[in-house]
Amino acid sequence: MIEKASEFGASAAVPLMSGDSTHMSAGDMLRQAREAHGLHLDMVAAALKVTPQKLAALESDDIEALPDPVFARALAASVCRALRIDPAPVLAKLPGAQPAGLAQADRTMSKALPSQVRAGNASSGLPSRALLTVVVLLLIGAAVLFWLPQSIFDRVGEAISQIMSRSETSEASVPASQAPAVRGQVGSVVEAVQPAVPLAAAPSPATPAVPAPAAATPAVQAPASAGADLIVFVAREDSWITVNDSTGKSLLRRTVQAGETVGLGGALPLSVVVGRASGVDVQVRGKAFDLKPVTRGGGVARFEVKP
Repeated sequence: MIEKASEFGASAAVPLMSGDSTHMSAGDMLRQAREAHGLHLDMVAAALKVTPQKLAALESDDIEALPDPVFARALAASVCRALRIDPAPVLAKLPGAQPAGLAQADRTMSKALPSQVRAGNASSGLPSRALLTVVVLLLIGAAVLFWLPQSIFDRVGEAISQIMSRSETSEASVPASQAPAVRGQVGSVVEAVQPAVPLAAAPSPATPAVPAPAAATPAVQAPASAGADLIVFVAREDSWITVNDSTGKSLLRRTVQAGETVGLGGALPLSVVVGRASGVDVQVRGKAFDLKPVTRGGGVARFEVKP
C-alpha cells in the first residue's frame, strides 16, 4: 500500500487541515485531504486495492461497516501515507487509540531508559563485548579483502612464470614428439587458475577458412505512430489514467507524467477514467475529444470508446 503513494503524483505533503481539526472526525480529515489532492474516491480505493465501499465507510466514520477496528486503523494509516499526511491526528480519532496519559508515560519511560543505559556504559569505563567482537570482525574482513586476494594472485603468477620458463627449456631439449605433452601440462595449469573463456577456433593452415554466413538481421519494426492508435493521451500535468478493454483487461493503469504521450488500442468498448482531466488532452480515432462534458466532481472524467 505504501508504494502506491507515488502514483498520485504528489510532490510534497498536503496539510491535513486548513483550520482547526479538533472538532473534526477522522473521516472528515481523510476526506478533506483527498479532496485537497483533487482525487476521486474510486482512484484512491483502486490504488490501495480496497473496495470503494470500505473507503467510503471510513470517510463516513461508519466503523461498524468495516471488519473490525484494527482494519479501520490500518486502512486509515494507509490512506494517510498515500496522501502524504501525518497519520497521528487521524488515528487518535479512531477506536483503539492509546489514552493520552498512557502515551505520555510510554514516552517518559523511553526517554529515561536510554539515559540509564548510557550512564551504565559510562560508569563501566570499558567497551562492551559486542563492540569488541564487531571491531575484530571488521579487522578480519579488511585483511581478507585487501591482503588475501593479492597474495593469492602473486603466488599464482609466480607459479605460472616458473612453469612457462620450464616449458621453454623443456621444449628445446625434448624431441618434437613429446613437445605437445609439455604444452598440454602448461595449458591445464592455466585453465585451473583462470576460468576458461570460449574463443573462436583458428582455421588450420592446411584448410582455408570458410567465412561464416552472415546472420540474418531482424527487421526493426518502427513504432506505431500516435495517429494509428485508437485513443491517445497527451498529459500537460501529472494525471492518473486507467483504461480497460471489453474483456476487463487493464491496458493502462498508472500516473502519466507531464509532457508524456500514450497511445492505446484494444477490444471495444474501452472504459476510460482520467484523473485531473483539466491537464490531459485526449484524441479518439485521430480527433480531439472534449473531457468537460464527462468530468464530474474532483476533476475525474469517465467515458467509454464504443465501436
